Amino acid sequence: MATTIPLPTVAGFRRQRWLARFVRRYPMGVAGGVVIIVMAVTAALATWLAPSDPLRTDFLAMFVPPGANHLLGTDAFGRDVLSRVIFGARTALLVGFSASFGGATVGAIIGVISAYFGGTMDLIIQRLADILISFPIIILALVIVAILGSGAFNLIVAIALSFVPRIELVVRASALGIRRTAYV
Repeated sequence: MATTIPLPTVAGFRRQRWLARFVRRYPMGVAGGVVIIVMAVTAALATWLAPSDPLRTDFLAMFVPPGANHLLGTDAFGRDVLSRVIFGARTALLVGFSASFGGATVGAIIGVISAYFGGTMDLIIQRLADILISFPIIILALVIVAILGSGAFNLIVAIALSFVPRIELVVRASALGIRRTAYV
């Protein structure tokens, strides 16, 4: 009596084919993901990757062009530009992710409230959203920063508030669609 033994499949080969297909299908998404990963690793390892202290001034090295000592040159105070860019990745990631998360959260909550209650509340929320959407995001963020003042937290709030009406409209439309669905 002969028995058949199934041949083992190579999971690594299938995974490589899937990865290659994903890269071919979404090249811009992969490129964006790589940039974010490189930026996150750079921000996490900034103290070891930066060639010098980003706040150290050297008035004898003002406006030095890129070279062996300063790969991106120096600024008006003699600070190394590469070090400032590497350490600046931390702030950029913090502001970007915090503003996106905050704006999406607040926009989703307002959108669900607007769809759930409807009536006058929905009308008021939609008119406010229309007014805020009529301004470009950067202008709206600049006005909010001018009102709140400077600082990283105020910048996060300004950018998040600029995204709220757009997220709110999308979530409201989805919530209205779900609200009309008959569940048994």
